[in-house]
Amino acid sequence: MASGEGLVCADPTVMAWEEGERERWLARAALLEHGREEDGWTREANNADRLSDLSPMQVPWLFAKGPEAAARAMLAGPMLLRQRQRLDIGRVAVARFEVDALKLALGLAGESADRLGSLLLPFRGPEPAALVAGWLRHLGSARLWARLWLQRHATVAAQALMPVALGKPGRARQNAEDALHHLRATGHEATLLKVAAGKTAKPRKMPDWARPERLPGVRRIGGGMLGEDEVGRLIEGLTRSRLEDAPEPAPGDPAPGGRAVESSAAAQPEVRAPDPEILAGCDRHSLAEFGRALLDQWLTDDMPASEAWVLLAQAHLGDDSTMDKLAPLIRSWPARSRWARAIDGLAVLATAGTDVALRHLLAMEERMSGGPTNDRALVYLTQAAARRGLSVTQLADRLAATHDLGRGVTLDYGPRSFTVVLDDHLTPHVVGADGRRLAKPPKPGVKDFKPESFQDFVRLKKELRLTVSAQTARLERDMLAHRVRPAAGVRAPHPILGPLARRLLWAEPGRRLRIAEDGSFADVHDATARVDDDAVLRIVHPAELEPAELADWRQIFADYEILQPFPQLNRPFVALTEEQRAATSLPGFGPVATGAVVGLLNRGWLGNGFHNGTRLHTQLAHALPGDLTLLIEVDPGVSTSSLNSVDEQRITEIWIDDAGSDHWQVARTTPMGAGDAAALSELLTGLDATLRLL
Repeated sequence: MASGEGLVCADPTVMAWEEGERERWLARAALLEHGREEDGWTREANNADRLSDLSPMQVPWLFAKGPEAAARAMLAGPMLLRQRQRLDIGRVAVARFEVDALKLALGLAGESADRLGSLLLPFRGPEPAALVAGWLRHLGSARLWARLWLQRHATVAAQALMPVALGKPGRARQNAEDALHHLRATGHEATLLKVAAGKTAKPRKMPDWARPERLPGVRRIGGGMLGEDEVGRLIEGLTRSRLEDAPEPAPGDPAPGGRAVESSAAAQPEVRAPDPEILAGCDRHSLAEFGRALLDQWLTDDMPASEAWVLLAQAHLGDDSTMDKLAPLIRSWPARSRWARAIDGLAVLATAGTDVALRHLLAMEERMSGGPTNDRALVYLTQAAARRGLSVTQLADRLAATHDLGRGVTLDYGPRSFTVVLDDHLTPHVVGADGRRLAKPPKPGVKDFKPESFQDFVRLKKELRLTVSAQTARLERDMLAHRVRPAAGVRAPHPILGPLARRLLWAEPGRRLRIAEDGSFADVHDATARVDDDAVLRIVHPAELEPAELADWRQIFADYEILQPFPQLNRPFVALTEEQRAATSLPGFGPVATGAVVGLLNRGWLGNGFHNGTRLHTQLAHALPGDLTLLIEVDPGVSTSSLNSVDEQRITEIWIDDAGSDHWQVARTTPMGAGDAAALSELLTGLDATLRLL
């Protein structure tokens, strides 16, 4: 039989509209926002060489009703990632220019398959087939777009993907195999048999480093070693390691205006368990060593994607030492553009599910600054916590390091010993046999035959300082994110979290509480408050308190000399008045230094001048919870790519808008009170600190 090398699909891509579909897509032009059309736009469009030469407002105008020649000439160029309304812009462009818009549609769908993959539905040809084949294992809406495309263009899909499925092993072959398997399962087996007649797949060629003789042996539980043939079968079984199938049904709605779900926000799959027979009778420790040897070989070979099964196999081969080895690698991969491997690594940690693995996963999620990988890590943590009957916050509390302080730590010098104790501020001290408390243990003497215990204390003190710092930062993030805990968890006897919790103000619906010295709760009148163990508590932000109540709590904490682990009651904050909460904007101010406004762009604010490096940022935006955005209008504007010739700026307005808007409208419709009080306070006080306004 011939191999698949001679099988090709050379048919050109054509349009295959469903009845009324093109008209529905063209109708989206009426919904495209482009602000007020200006007289010079046609001239600027005719003179532009690429879409980035136009403003964000001009791009939707160009494809909806701009000059046809100019729009057609720019179809092959990329659209800016921050361009809003990309789905409707793409639909209008595809409906208006059809096959000429193929490159634009492929580019948009490749950048964001979940949100923009539906743009490929009317195209029939090998280019879209190759792209959608890789979406069947997506967790979000791209999986639905792929299924719809394959069902609609089954014959072309089979012709285009069969040679890939019969070709060289790797990611492309796996994607093609997934697509053909889907076609077979959905009633297109006759088409596949006709296309594949007389063709056979290339056999998998195992890399040299995965041969049994290049790897350590595997011990049996009862003694002895696996034979070379048995190790070969073990490796062959491990090559089938992959993620579990995504949950059904595939989310999304292809209709114009329909819903799209990002893969990072969907339920995340764990690593599928291997055939039990291939691991049966093998010593677990020996399997873990074998797995780490495979991992080392794969890393040395620069992590070939075709052999990514090595990474996934660690979920069922590895032990805690494997997870310790993997964690720093997974953290480093996004910076090296190894996004797919980082996602696989998160799946491995979540599937392993041990305390060590989940501590690494928690640490990664806490250090991330947002984005799809952060979202996936949080979903994995949510799933792992749910298996233990916990929330992510509770899981983090349960897994917080104790350094064995709960059971007691003793420094044994030999003839004498000291017990380590913590004060209220979590500073370690030692207590000798005579009961005296010392700031640190004495240095070992000539009669002490275990002098290493002194260094154990030095190491404990350093590790404890890092743990306290990390847990303090986590509790502060919990305050800002309104994360909740059951009361039983808040007053749990954790040697580190317990003292931190006692120095904070907590809230349950309708009242604020502190934890008294005896572990009970006390209210603002310093009376004991009854709180059920399953009552939901969270850390209070001062912007949520009335001025009189805040003053009372400040006095109570001062009277008891409670030093808070981070600024809470004495935190700088901004609380809007009722009039300001009802208003749809706040008045501007100034002048402020241009350099200070530029500094905001390095603190999480995004400017609207991204489309052209020579243009000014006249509007700065920052995300708020609840799909809202806080905006400040800047006059005359600042640049981050050229020298600013103006020393001073004015902030002309502060307002809130829907996060999905382009923020071009003149009318303000969202009241300032719609913004989360804590988040809004943090941003406004940040403006004060940066611009020195108040």
